[in-house]
Amino acid sequence: MATNTKTLRTARDARGFTQLELARRAGISRQALGAIESGLYMPSVSVALSLARELGQSVETLFGDGGQTTSNRIEVDWSSDEAGGRNAFPCRVALARVGGQMVAVRQPTAQLMLPAAAGMLERTQRSRAEVETFRTPEEIDSTLLIAGCDPAVTILTDWLARHRAPVSAIALPCSSSRALSMLMAGRTHAAGVHLKDRDSDEYNLAPARTALGRHPATVFGFARWELGLATTPGNRLGIRHVADLARRGVRLVNREIGAGARAFLDEALAQSGIDAKRIEGYDFEVGGHLEVAAAVASGHANVGVTIRLAADTFRLPFVPIREERYDLVILDRDLDSTPVKAMLEALNSRRFAREVSQFCAYDTSQMGDTIARVA
Repeated sequence: MATNTKTLRTARDARGFTQLELARRAGISRQALGAIESGLYMPSVSVALSLARELGQSVETLFGDGGQTTSNRIEVDWSSDEAGGRNAFPCRVALARVGGQMVAVRQPTAQLMLPAAAGMLERTQRSRAEVETFRTPEEIDSTLLIAGCDPAVTILTDWLARHRAPVSAIALPCSSSRALSMLMAGRTHAAGVHLKDRDSDEYNLAPARTALGRHPATVFGFARWELGLATTPGNRLGIRHVADLARRGVRLVNREIGAGARAFLDEALAQSGIDAKRIEGYDFEVGGHLEVAAAVASGHANVGVTIRLAADTFRLPFVPIREERYDLVILDRDLDSTPVKAMLEALNSRRFAREVSQFCAYDTSQMGDTIARVA
């Protein structure tokens, strides 16, 4: 990272900051800022990000090579399991460093909005790939990947940005089982999970042990939420229980195999002695809690298993069935990485816990707690 001294001073002057004021806002001494502006000191990634945020500039603009606008071709770790096929180029990808490896993970082209992407996948060969990116290595190293199905991850992303954390967070929407698979494969820093073990009635620990084998990991609490049935406005069909899904005229929207909501539904149907083939829409699958509620709200179905937050978002009636614990599983090798430490710092903030509780109606009393260590 080369310091462009003229650009840094010009940006500070344009914002009307003195050296002392900018130094205080960035959390460094005036002497340190003076050394950076004179080119005598190269800032760390976290300091560079803080200065860039305070000045409303990108790190590359302030500390780059004087305005280079061309992208870079980099080689990254790639999984052949990523959806889309070998020849689906270019495609949007997220870039981050996980377990010491720079990885690329395919991002959906749309999640009810167009997400930002770190680069475009150009070529793959076995477990390696080439990505065209404008991101610097420092920006990639400060990216946090979170796989799972909790819509509230956007609140964490916003929190990190508002509090000038030295990282940015990217959500990778997927089922709980898929999140654990991605964690094991080194494709994400954290796996969000809500899977109940039938034998112990405990959440997440047994599935984590099974997925991770001998790899040591830590399970951190995020929240407890209500799982239930979202129905069409007014619940005109009078749906009150899972058994009602087998009635004529009821159309279900389902989650994919591996999702916690799907596991609950299949278990409840088995306990009720209901053949899933009798349920209209059982094979109509979508990829997330919000997508379930969206399908019901749009009339493509009139009931679906989801969380209260999703039903409330689309102003749908909600029939609560049980409370679940949603945890984040992190491999111990990544606990000291900058992205993970920034996330854990947020999870241990009472203000952040209150914010999630208020906006999502979650129980966040265990947020940030170490639930268990698994190996």
